Amino acid sequence: MTPADAPGTGSTETARSTEPSQHGTTVSELDSPESIAAEVSAGIEAFLELKAAEFLAISPDADDIGRALLEFTRGGKMIRPVLLWWGFQLASGDDSSRSALNGGVAEAAGSLELLHAAALIHDDVIDHSDTRRGKPALHRQFESRHSERRFQGGAEPFGVAAAIVIGDICLALSEELFEKSQSVLGITPSARDLRATLRRDVMVGQYLDVLAEVVPLDDARIGERAWEVLSFKSAKYSVEQPLLLGAALGGADEEQLAEISRFGLPLGQAFQLRDDVLGIFGDPAATGKPAGDDIREGKRTVLIAESMKNLSSEQTQIMAERLGDPDLSDSEVAECVSMLTDSGGLDAVESFIRSKHDEALSVVREWSTDSSPVSSTRTRIGPTARRQLTKFAEALSYRKS
Repeated sequence: MTPADAPGTGSTETARSTEPSQHGTTVSELDSPESIAAEVSAGIEAFLELKAAEFLAISPDADDIGRALLEFTRGGKMIRPVLLWWGFQLASGDDSSRSALNGGVAEAAGSLELLHAAALIHDDVIDHSDTRRGKPALHRQFESRHSERRFQGGAEPFGVAAAIVIGDICLALSEELFEKSQSVLGITPSARDLRATLRRDVMVGQYLDVLAEVVPLDDARIGERAWEVLSFKSAKYSVEQPLLLGAALGGADEEQLAEISRFGLPLGQAFQLRDDVLGIFGDPAATGKPAGDDIREGKRTVLIAESMKNLSSEQTQIMAERLGDPDLSDSEVAECVSMLTDSGGLDAVESFIRSKHDEALSVVREWSTDSSPVSSTRTRIGPTARRQLTKFAEALSYRKS
């Protein structure tokens, strides 16, 4: 089940009434992930079509840039846009007059999706990945284009160079779209700072991930490093910070931002822990990645760190030799996968996921009017919104792709 499948009956066009409470308004219903994804996707498509026309006006050769970005940004899960949108709603409440601001929210959400696309393009280059969402990674596409058009020089360096440049362009377009959203929403110091922090953290997290892949497996900080990468490269950037950014755009104060962080951070950690499990144990038909891909890429995840605690010296040596070897046979990968299971590493991570998931849902219960009508929280939600958040959290923590 993907986040877009999470049930939700709201619509971005639905008028709502405001229900006052002691500490603000109660959000009775959130817009559905499907309607948010549709609106944000349409906005990104229209924006990139305009940019593609600008690229073409510069040179007919630059048409490849616009076409590549349009294709690459289609079909994503839209996790971050949905969460930014919901953060805005949690802060602004069930105010139907807010619908006039939805265009700005869609642009801010779209800017996050473009930031994510830029990160993925570069991530695939860094990891030497062949595929993304079941299709050739962008650098592989341009590598093939080099061969098909009989260009001179090496095809692989050209593909890498093209992907790096296009990733940079995508990042710049992300900033442009966020600035555009501010003309509708206005800008607040907290939103500006949160946007800068999000951008900084994912880039620092990417470096920490690159560093972790070359650190010996017997490094004393392997577990601590794994949690740092998990938190800053993904957990914060994928879940907590989109929620906080949306809430800041919706007028949340520091108290409410702290409440939303208590929900978003553990859910983001559960989300990335599940991603680490899928990177080794996932079904390639669902993930679009080869089985055991994280082993060949040398990822030092929490799953690896937990497994290392119980491996024999011989198994540790085998794992050290194989982790990060792109030429491993399927049988060698399968042997490593067995070690991760037999060592208890997989069970430990599944336990972490349950704990983080439950921690996030305990906050949702605090916000809920049907379970705690006298709660002092700034964030208040009705039964429908509670079900939507619960289903979405389930989709993030226990997804198959």
